[in-house]
Amino acid sequence: MGTEISVKLVCGHRSQRNDALLAIQNVTELMHAFSREAWAWGDGALSKFNSALSAGGTPKVPYGLRELFTKAWKIHQQSGGLFEPRVAKLVRLWGFDDVARLRDSPPTSSEIETLLRAMSAAPNFTGAMYYGPAPNVSWDFGGIGKGYIVDKALDILRKHQFGDAVVDAGGNLAARGAHHSRPWRVAIRDPRSSQDPRRLLASLEVFNEAVITHGDDQRYFEFEGRRYSHILHPKTGVPVQGFRSLTVVHSDATLADAGGAALFVAGPDSWRALAKKLDIDQILIAKDNGVIQATSALARRLSVEPDVRIEVID
Repeated sequence: MGTEISVKLVCGHRSQRNDALLAIQNVTELMHAFSREAWAWGDGALSKFNSALSAGGTPKVPYGLRELFTKAWKIHQQSGGLFEPRVAKLVRLWGFDDVARLRDSPPTSSEIETLLRAMSAAPNFTGAMYYGPAPNVSWDFGGIGKGYIVDKALDILRKHQFGDAVVDAGGNLAARGAHHSRPWRVAIRDPRSSQDPRRLLASLEVFNEAVITHGDDQRYFEFEGRRYSHILHPKTGVPVQGFRSLTVVHSDATLADAGGAALFVAGPDSWRALAKKLDIDQILIAKDNGVIQATSALARRLSVEPDVRIEVID
């Protein structure tokens, strides 16, 4: 998944150590398999599906990814298309599929328009066994996959009798249970901080929920004074502007991930209406102008750093 994964779990007694190591090994295997099979490129199941689809075929939806296809499409519909899982060709065009391929200038408008037309002409996903034809279109789960898989990892740990755990996939974190007798505490970092470790904005205690952050600091390039980050607007094919980062706290990590991506795309003028539609009420935003905002439902839970001012909004 192109990121560092961490797993923390609570052992009640040292006699559980071997069981804990086995549980973590199973999570590791899950993550490696998911990274391979759900990556839009490479040689896994999704990549093979995309190759056939892009070539004009009607390939079979990979069995192990059917649930993810269904969840992604549901949020696509709920968000009015602002979360778009069929954006892989655009991601690759911009070079955001691999840090080694980052561009130093934007693609041409004609290149972008060609892919937008292909996406517009692609059929809806109905849940059928096969999908297509949709030439020049490919699926990408970069905006939903990490949230989806951290919840799956926690399910594995729970089956191994480790119900008190945290799984973090590069800022896409979910927690269950408690850290011994205390809740898990999660920090939210400043996306533009150059400090090491990064400056914190706030922290909170979490209870069987996910804390998912989307930011413009992960993959980006600058051209003629403008920052182009990896979060693309599916209607324009261009990286969105307005936010530095957006954090969602929710019991469903998949929704927090994909829904947060849609809110980021919706931008400063429209995110609140979409949040109500998606039933997401705990949100922290760092805007491009440096203003930090939090919904009242989240603000009352935050421990804010002394040098940080957060504007509370309803």
